[in-house]
Amino acid sequence: MKAPSLRVVVDGSNLATEGRSIPNLAQLDEAVKSFVEEYPKADVIVVVDASFEHRVAAGERLRFKEAEAAGEIVTPPAGAIGRGDAFILKIAQRINAVVLSNDSFQEFHEEYPWLFDVGRLIGGKPVKGVGWIFTERLPVRGLKAVRATRSVKKVAVPLPEAAAPSIGDTLTPAKASKVTKATKAAKPLKKAAKVLSEPVVPKKPVKKTVKKVAPAPPVSPASSSTDVLRRGRQPVNPLEAFTLFLKQQKIGSVVLGEVLAFTSHGAVIRVTLKNGEAIECYAPTTNLGTPAPARARDVLKRGDVRSFSLMTVDSERRIAELGL
Repeated sequence: MKAPSLRVVVDGSNLATEGRSIPNLAQLDEAVKSFVEEYPKADVIVVVDASFEHRVAAGERLRFKEAEAAGEIVTPPAGAIGRGDAFILKIAQRINAVVLSNDSFQEFHEEYPWLFDVGRLIGGKPVKGVGWIFTERLPVRGLKAVRATRSVKKVAVPLPEAAAPSIGDTLTPAKASKVTKATKAAKPLKKAAKVLSEPVVPKKPVKKTVKKVAPAPPVSPASSSTDVLRRGRQPVNPLEAFTLFLKQQKIGSVVLGEVLAFTSHGAVIRVTLKNGEAIECYAPTTNLGTPAPARARDVLKRGDVRSFSLMTVDSERRIAELGL
């Protein structure tokens, strides 16, 4: 914060909705002005969702269009996967900027690990009678990030022979001492054999019991689907199945889909093809109503079979975006 300049990408939709059910442009404007007053050398870029214009009050839409035309507010391309969050983080990564948001961006933790660097995420809240208060924060880790951390701790770290383990090594001191004693015990036996010139009767080898590691429990369809959406730019669906889906459906067509799981900004939908194969699609909250619900689970239930419209297609990731 003491640097001569500070580049900041503002999650406008998040700050405009802080403490509200629908975004408020005046609140966003007040937040940005307060931040610039506190950090006068900050270079600010304000980004909002593509649906922001339709969710603010009718009286604020003209002001929004003027701000957008003047470059004061930026919106992602229409149909962008991941709403404005992915767009915000791409900008912040490219220019090494701080992100001003109260969101934790849980589905992007693997793709953007710098979110956990101190100083890269700032939160803000309006306090009655005081104004906007800004403070550095760390994002709340998602379930997958916690599992990944635990799995790393279980991986054994190979140490050189007779090396003493240090703090953080998975090899315990007890196991290390056994290896060291066995190595030291072998040396006097060899010396005794040379001095006496008699064959040394080897001791019966000690049978080591190897603990069998129980296989990992099968991953449920819900968690599997959520993990699939967090692979960054890796393809989500098999090429053949996705190609068949594109042949059967066009933008704007209606498809039947089953709700598999929820993310922080949408739902994972399974669509069954005519040949019985299935692909996974994504329905962001911005496509689930007007105004958009705060959470996808407010309008959908896991296991529901609903009619969805095909909104857009990301051929690179082999995933389709749906809407109610």
